[in-house]
Amino acid sequence: MQAPPAPPPTAPGGSTAAPSGPPAGVSSDGLYKDALRDKSGGNNELALDEFKKYIAWFGATDLAPNAQYYVGEILFNQKNFDDAVQAFDAVIALPRNPKTLDARFMKGRALVRLGQKADAAKEFKAITAASPGSDIARRAQDELRALNAAPAKKRK
Repeated sequence: MQAPPAPPPTAPGGSTAAPSGPPAGVSSDGLYKDALRDKSGGNNELALDEFKKYIAWFGATDLAPNAQYYVGEILFNQKNFDDAVQAFDAVIALPRNPKTLDARFMKGRALVRLGQKADAAKEFKAITAASPGSDIARRAQDELRALNAAPAKKRK
C-alpha cells in the first residue's frame, strides 16, 4: 500500500506555493492582465495569488518588479504591514527597475504604521536624495513633515 502524496508546499501566509512552471496555456501577459483586473475589481486575494504566481513563473520579465510591488500594495491595504515591508524590500533589491522609489515610499508608509518612524524617515529621505524635485520626492517630504523629521537636503 502506498502512502498518499505529500500536500503541496505552502508559502509564507499559508498559501499554496506555485508549481515550478506555469500550466499549459498560461502566458505572462495573460496572467499579469488577469491579476491587474482582479486587483482593480477588488478581488485582492485572487490578485495576490496571481501576482505571486507571476513572480514565481515569470520573475525574469520586465513586469516582475511591478508584480512584486502590487503584492506589497495589496498586503499594505490588508493592513499586513510586516509582510508588506518584506514585499517592498524585494522590489528595492531588484536591480534597475522602475518601481524602486514607489516601493521605498510604500515601505516608509508601512513602517510608520508599524511605529518604526526612524526607519520610515530613512526611506523617505532616500527618495528625496535619489530624485529631488520629483512628485514622489514631494510626497516623501510631506510624509517627513508629518513625522516631524527634517527633509533630506537637496544635492547641488
